[in-house]
Amino acid sequence: MNPFVGYYLATSHNLPSYSQKLQEYWLASNGLFLRSHRRELEVCLQIAQTQIAGLQPLEPYFRLTVPKVKSQIITEIINTASINPHQEILFYLGAANNQWWSHTPLQTASSTHVVSLENSLKVTYTDALVEIHSHGTLAAYPSSTDNQEEKGKFRVFAIIGTLKTTPTIYTRIGIYNHFFPIDPNLIFELLPHIICSS
Repeated sequence: MNPFVGYYLATSHNLPSYSQKLQEYWLASNGLFLRSHRRELEVCLQIAQTQIAGLQPLEPYFRLTVPKVKSQIITEIINTASINPHQEILFYLGAANNQWWSHTPLQTASSTHVVSLENSLKVTYTDALVEIHSHGTLAAYPSSTDNQEEKGKFRVFAIIGTLKTTPTIYTRIGIYNHFFPIDPNLIFELLPHIICSS
């Protein structure tokens, strides 16, 4: 019996309340789904598509239980990252009492890499829902380094890029070792001049 992962069959249209597991795998008539939740976010996302007789279908969902990140915060992040576009920079974003906070951790960075130097037990890290980092003048798309560093966490990851021209933003959710691209508009109040990258 895995204390962190649960395995279930979708025998009803209505899913039960969340279990105490970190991850729930649901086999449904239309495929395999991964369900998880935290205080600010509830998700059920499809991992594989197939047809299985005798089970009920599931619909994927992404539900914020807090307001979206204000456009002012994104503007400030882009302005800060644009000061030195040839060096990556990392930010943590979290919500408390329906208000978003932004924190720039002590970090070491280069043109292709950024790493926080703060203790992983610090509240600004453990309570963060969003990790956002810049790719400077390059495209806003995750690299193989990003894939490695973002494994094992349940949070939203965002990348901002092309800062010298029109800023772009790419967003995905990481549920431990699974990544799902999501529309940035699901979590951010975006300004018209910021392009969503896919």
